[in-house]
Amino acid sequence: MTIDTIFLIVVFAISMIGSPGPANMALMAVGARYGYMKSIPFLLGTASGFLLVGMGVAAGIGALFEIFPALRITFLILSATYLIYLAYKIAFQSVKNGAREVRSGYLSGLFIHPLNPKAWAMMITAYSQFSPESLSPLMTFLIIQSIFQVTGLTLNSVWCAGGEMLARLVESPEKLKRINQSMAMAMLIIVGLSVWQSGMFWTNPHGEAARPYSWGKQLYK
Repeated sequence: MTIDTIFLIVVFAISMIGSPGPANMALMAVGARYGYMKSIPFLLGTASGFLLVGMGVAAGIGALFEIFPALRITFLILSATYLIYLAYKIAFQSVKNGAREVRSGYLSGLFIHPLNPKAWAMMITAYSQFSPESLSPLMTFLIIQSIFQVTGLTLNSVWCAGGEMLARLVESPEKLKRINQSMAMAMLIIVGLSVWQSGMFWTNPHGEAARPYSWGKQLYK
């Protein structure tokens, strides 16, 4: 893999991971509620979940969404259910329950990316665009996934720390609660946009399911 290709992967990863999404909105809200240090289990959970998505895409699981429409619909239902539940917890959970929730934060973060259409579309696009034939599948996976994991941990940390900084600037608990509710609402809007952009429920003129990464190819080809 050439340096130019690696550079393009880094740029793509930064543009996708750094933009607002369910994981970043959740990390910002968790950082605002608990602080950055206590949010590290949640942060590591999201990183682990993203690794699972990458492993799934590299193994060809993403293609199953195209082959089996019922699987695609089931995934979207599970995704919407979990992310709505997570948005509800962000918006309405009492601060008094914070310490207990942080202990299970890793598992809460673990499921965000596997149930996030944006994460699947992102990784399918990356592997379809930046996989050179000269490299073995294993080496391609190690290079692409390493770039995304490092970029993800870095930028996700920025969002989480940004939430903590925001909480410090807002002294009123009532205002902080409204901010959390606003972030939860933004998270739901972004989830809807991610599902729409992913193309996971589109059909082409022949009545077949659209490829999940078709939108990414148009943007980055």
